[in-house]
Amino acid sequence: MQKTLMPLILAALAMVAAPGAALAHAKLLSSTPAANATVSKDKAKSITLMFNEKLMAATVKAELVMTGMPGMKDHPPMKIAFTSMMGKDGKSMMLMPKKALVPGTYKVSWSAAGADTHRMGSEFSFTVK
Repeated sequence: MQKTLMPLILAALAMVAAPGAALAHAKLLSSTPAANATVSKDKAKSITLMFNEKLMAATVKAELVMTGMPGMKDHPPMKIAFTSMMGKDGKSMMLMPKKALVPGTYKVSWSAAGADTHRMGSEFSFTVK
């Protein structure tokens, strides 16, 4: 009985231990500006997002919101208009604000699906001085 179960157990362990693309999810590897960074106005002309895998372009969504302004205690969240484009490699995305970013804090939110079609997302903030 034990000899007949051993191949099945080994096969099951191999399937669990084997890396597979189907188990991967799209995740943000880095951004420019980086999360929690403080940048000058002249360095905040665009926001670049770098992902761990190629994204399905039809699933990509992003939002840029100003969340705080110096001197305004209760600044309401304000959506910032931008254009965007995917990188040629499909693993990067650039957001280009239609107007220059003024000093304040900003939040970038994104969601997208990679090859496994499972939508993932996250957000990060940065400050413009």
